[in-house]
Amino acid sequence: MTQKDGFLERSKHTLQQGIHALSALKNTAPAELEDVIKILKRRKGRVIVTGIGKSGFIGMKISATLVSLGHSSVFLHPVDALHGDTGVVSDGDALLAISFSGRSAEVVKIVKYLKKEFAVSVVSIIGNRESPLAKISDAHVTLDVRDEGSPHGFAPMASTTASLVVGDMIATALTSPTSFQKGQFARFHPGGGLALEMHTVDSVMTKGKDIPTVSRSKFLKDALKEMSEKFLGVTGVVDAHRKLVGVITDGDVRRFLLQHDFASAVTVEKIMNRTPKSVSKDASLKQALTLMEEYRITSLFVLDGKQRPIGIIHIHAIVGDAVNL
Repeated sequence: MTQKDGFLERSKHTLQQGIHALSALKNTAPAELEDVIKILKRRKGRVIVTGIGKSGFIGMKISATLVSLGHSSVFLHPVDALHGDTGVVSDGDALLAISFSGRSAEVVKIVKYLKKEFAVSVVSIIGNRESPLAKISDAHVTLDVRDEGSPHGFAPMASTTASLVVGDMIATALTSPTSFQKGQFARFHPGGGLALEMHTVDSVMTKGKDIPTVSRSKFLKDALKEMSEKFLGVTGVVDAHRKLVGVITDGDVRRFLLQHDFASAVTVEKIMNRTPKSVSKDASLKQALTLMEEYRITSLFVLDGKQRPIGIIHIHAIVGDAVNL
């Protein structure tokens, strides 16, 4: 493909039209959005999102965003709704319909039906204030998109971009930062990399009597017994004040035995690593995992302010059990 083909110019045009559509929201969205938000806030049930084609995909994302922020929401495909899926709708729900033309037959039909059969309020994202969908909506946000930025304007691009942003604006407006905190967001995201950042060590660490520890005056056999009974392949070594002063791993024992004859009188102090790696209970799982990877270890002791063990976290608890929080 040569530069004469104009592909760069076409891609820039698409970008410019998307930017124009978003910039136009500054003028059209604020006043209309306020009415939409008031209606959605007054709802007693869920936010039912509907749309067809590309608008349907945008609707799915909007509904998913609402759910991730703690709002009860579901996407309802207008065609499926006409064939039995209206069972998800209840009195008190709010319906968010998306159609740039405002004339999508399936969307208009299902909205009319739901308004007739259920006590629901209707808000919409449209591009034409005089469209059928606009007229049956209790409130709407109007998009100002004069050029989709696609070849011949056939494919929705700028309008779907603007619709997506309006959906994010709605989700943000509905979510109070004072009532929705980090812990709640973490609750809705138990898996993946996000879970490692949101959940803390305290949520998965081994606690209480299950923490493997031995006194520094104990013998090797005592350490081996503790390691065997606690099934973590490691034990902490504590002093008279329960402060962590060392750690013994399976590897430490193997290395010691390669250099010395086993003797029952060997104390743990002669074997232990005197610089045990630890983490606070408020550290994220991602921070704990990063430490484990950096030092190539599989366990970290969790210490309080006086350097006393209050827990232990194993790598399996992070990469395996975290998804079951």
